[in-house]
Order: sequence, then structure tokens, then C-alpha cells
Amino acid sequence: MLKVGAHYTKSELTEIFGSKDRQALERKMIGYGIKFSVSGRGESLVYEIENINNPFKVFAITELDCGGTTDFEKLRNFYWYYFNDETFMAMPDEVKEVWLKKENKGVSRQTIAAYTQKLMAKDMINRNSKNFIYYFAFKDTQRLTTYKEYLDAWHNYWDDIANGYCSFEAICNMRANYGGVARKQAIPEINGIYNEKIEEMLSYIQKSIENEMEG
Repeated sequence: MLKVGAHYTKSELTEIFGSKDRQALERKMIGYGIKFSVSGRGESLVYEIENINNPFKVFAITELDCGGTTDFEKLRNFYWYYFNDETFMAMPDEVKEVWLKKENKGVSRQTIAAYTQKLMAKDMINRNSKNFIYYFAFKDTQRLTTYKEYLDAWHNYWDDIANGYCSFEAICNMRANYGGVARKQAIPEINGIYNEKIEEMLSYIQKSIENEMEG
């Protein structure tokens, strides 16, 4: 992540932003809200970072490989909930989608998956844990449940199958009795190695939200 007051060579910024041409590099930095001054010539150019208008946006671009056309407000809101609310983090994507809509911060399930994949790609989280969250789901309705009720629902399903019901009929009975189909999802775990980087990101998010609230 770029730091205000720090100095970077042209080659260092080329590696970060992927633009070798000076004009293209500087246009990109200006577009990202980065104010800078330049000294030197040619490949010996040195850039001093004077101000970053939206540090979270620049963090997301440089540290999470987000594209410049990303909806950074939606991304910010999602990560704010994701890392500050353990229940939200553990929820299946379809439940997250419904909750965000209720908060008027709608993000599609596909986008939620993409945002989560950004974290997985950087090893910030691990979704291959052995801890699960259990829930019943049908269309836009989801209900969190216990492991016992989850097992009971599937035991009843297999009892129906044994009694001659077809799979569709057994699932309809489950929906009628429990409000949806019993499902489970692994609860993601934060990779402690990246705690410092995650805390840095959350500090940018918090500041951005505070600035927004202040108008």
C-alpha cells in the first residue's frame, strides 16, 4: 500500500499499477485520487506521495488486485460487515445478499462471491475449515438453525424416501416443516499472518465511513 510522504521510483510504481509509460502511469494515479510530486528524469524519476484521497480504494487496487471500475463503496460496505460482524462472516452468500438488501446496501450473490474470492486469493481467509453454520433456505427466506435440527430435517427426509416418497415430495415436506431446505456452509477463518494488513484495510474503511457520515 502506498504511504503518504513516501518516495517511489518509476519502476516501483510501474510494478504496482502496471503502466510503463510515464503519462499513462500519472493519469492512472490522478484517476485514483493520488496527489504526488515528481523529481528526476527518465527512468530515474522519483515520486513523492503527497495525499491519497481514498486510501481504501488505493488499498483495494494495489493489495487486492481490484480493477479501477470496481464499485468501491459496495466493496467497502461488504468488507466492513464481513470483518466486524462474525455472524455476517459466517453466513452463506445467499443470506448475506438478503441482509445487505435489508440494509439498503444491496450486493448480488455473484458479487459477494467475487469479493470473498479476492480475500481468498490473497490468503487473508480460509474457507476450508471444519466449522459450519447450518440454515434452512428457500428463495429469499433463510433461517439459521442448530446442528441437531439440521440433522433432524435430513433424517426425516430419508424416512420419507424409505416410506415411498419421491425426492421432490420429501423436499416439499422439509420445506413445509422447517421453512426451507436444510443446508450448511463452512465458516471462514481469518489467516492470522495477515492480521496487520486486514487491520490496515479496516482503518481505511472506518475513516471512509466516518468521512461519509460527517458529510
